[in-house]
Amino acid sequence: MLHLLLLLISFNAIAQNTLVSSGNLFEGEPYLAVDPQNSNHLVAAWMGFQLNQKIVIKSVVSTDGGSTWTAPVWQAHQQAGNSSADVSLGFDLNGNLYMAYIDYDNVNFSNGAVICRKSTDGGLSWGAAVVARAIGSCPNKLCIDRPWIAVDPLTGSIVITSTNAKQPTLVQAPYHPYMAISSDGGANFSLQELDAAPFLAGNAIPQPMPSPAFANNGTFMALYPSYDPNQSILPRIIEVSKTAPSSSYSYQVAFQGIGFGTQNDTLKSGPHLSLDPNNANRANYAFMSEVYGDPDIICIEKNGGAWSAPMRVNQDTQGNGVIQDLIWTDYDTDGDLAVCWRDRRNGVAGTYQSPSQIFCRIQSNQTWGSEFTISPVVQHDSILLEKGNDFLNVQFTNNQLYTIWGDVRQGTLKIFINHLDQLSNSSNTLGIPTFEPIFPNPSNSVFNMPVELIGLPFVLYSTDGQIIKKATLQKEMDLSSFNAGTYLLKIAEYTFSLVKN
Repeated sequence: MLHLLLLLISFNAIAQNTLVSSGNLFEGEPYLAVDPQNSNHLVAAWMGFQLNQKIVIKSVVSTDGGSTWTAPVWQAHQQAGNSSADVSLGFDLNGNLYMAYIDYDNVNFSNGAVICRKSTDGGLSWGAAVVARAIGSCPNKLCIDRPWIAVDPLTGSIVITSTNAKQPTLVQAPYHPYMAISSDGGANFSLQELDAAPFLAGNAIPQPMPSPAFANNGTFMALYPSYDPNQSILPRIIEVSKTAPSSSYSYQVAFQGIGFGTQNDTLKSGPHLSLDPNNANRANYAFMSEVYGDPDIICIEKNGGAWSAPMRVNQDTQGNGVIQDLIWTDYDTDGDLAVCWRDRRNGVAGTYQSPSQIFCRIQSNQTWGSEFTISPVVQHDSILLEKGNDFLNVQFTNNQLYTIWGDVRQGTLKIFINHLDQLSNSSNTLGIPTFEPIFPNPSNSVFNMPVELIGLPFVLYSTDGQIIKKATLQKEMDLSSFNAGTYLLKIAEYTFSLVKN
């Protein structure tokens, strides 16, 4: 146990990760909000198990940039036996904080709603639950899934988008992206479908999830997938936008063609839109694609009126079988863009069930920097295959990059946060080398090591934290005499997972 503790301390010191949650069973799908007036004031919320309550929404507050957190508070269900999911947060410029999430019967879908709550004390306490959209407002649609919140910094209006739940026996086509709007501080909401002819989501995509955002001038934008052969023979990503104070929405095609999404149902492949807060004509939409040979992180960018061709963000070798997923993006207040995701290149290629770590990349002045890591390599756990592990979250403000996610390094799924000061760490962030991965991996005997690391000291650990071997790295590492299983190889600031057959 002491060795395991020392190992975790070593990893955390390298990655500068801080534990946010305190539950012992399940803490998943975190969301983060940063006070626009104080970038050290953070509020985190997530799905967490509560005794006799199933899954509830929990939240905590930090006033020191994520180093320390208050004890969690949790939100009561609307009806006994309900469960909650998919929390999101948003500040207005007056310091009011809003929370949106689903509260529903997750077995029979007999009741359910998108709930909005307001906090006037920075997330320390929350007001009464307001139904933003009820399951009964859209018969045979279950239109309450993935309720993303966006707050207009100009007027304080609240938009909560949602999509159809993944329940094919209960949901009937056509499918739609949905929107609930409040102009009175979350007290009341009006409802509408976000798509319109000839930009309907159609009958072929069961969950046309919209991703919404506001710019500082009140411009609203959302993107959603669409496929209707009567509108286009190719699948499309549709942009819908509204410029303040206009009351009408305009539509255009942001992307058209094959290559959006993945066929692998285990991957957490939700896309995400970011809108430059100070330039409403600049936006980024990140999604997954397999057009380069394996699941990659792809972005399209809007500068002015048109969207760019897709570009690959992760820098590992194309077609190497490595899986990337769990993407999120955000623009800094100075226009820099951060993209973060979960990466398995230092795990096992070709499988979701592989050790992984969180990678990020920053675009500054229209130029992409190199990738860097913000977490250690963490072992896979079967809990990551289940629902409730479907996104991380990134907030980028005043050169402070906050990334929050869930992993199982402490045995159960818990929430961790990383805080990176872009300026002070610009010369010593944890860069990802360009060396080839360890191969073969898995192997029943010999693993070939990256040439650039040969000669460096290494430590080999078992997954329970025991030191198995310490030496100087050679070209080959022979584990033929070792038991089958997974081992962690630590070389300088890099951590790799070796799977012995």
